[in-house]
Amino acid sequence: MIIFTILTKFIMKYIYTFLLCTLLIGCTNTNQSVIKTDDELSAKINLQYENYAANDFSFSEQYADNVVARINNMVIEGKDNLMAGWKSHHEVLYTNINVDEIYIHTNHFSDGAVWTNAWLTWSGKGQTTGKEYTNRAHFDYKWEDGKIVELLAYFDETAENGEVAAYTASLEN
Repeated sequence: MIIFTILTKFIMKYIYTFLLCTLLIGCTNTNQSVIKTDDELSAKINLQYENYAANDFSFSEQYADNVVARINNMVIEGKDNLMAGWKSHHEVLYTNINVDEIYIHTNHFSDGAVWTNAWLTWSGKGQTTGKEYTNRAHFDYKWEDGKIVELLAYFDETAENGEVAAYTASLEN
């Protein structure tokens, strides 16, 4: 009887060890994504913001010609249309544009998708109203074959709508 008890304890000990190992191995997830902050794509987006603030649109080459931009509830199709909108910030709407408080990281998803996310504070002075504006924003950039093919942007449009309305009214006078 003593041998049976010792043998049972020995077997139970290894069964628990085996079950624990099976549980740990079974719970490992090979379907993982990686977030990077010091990668080339994050650096490209950071440089894009520096260039945008300096009215230098050479960064447009990193966009696919058929990029689709979803800015809040508006869809802009094509690189030329997107860049024209951003250039109008300098040419028509604002002076003293700055982009500060930037945080950027790039997600490399397990399915192969790559997105760079950015959070920032945009500021500028209205050319028509003279008002100083500051706006927090979030942007997402989807990369394919080294080009941005999709852009998602979220920010409060109150300042921009006000400045556009003031500019439009000034043209009518």
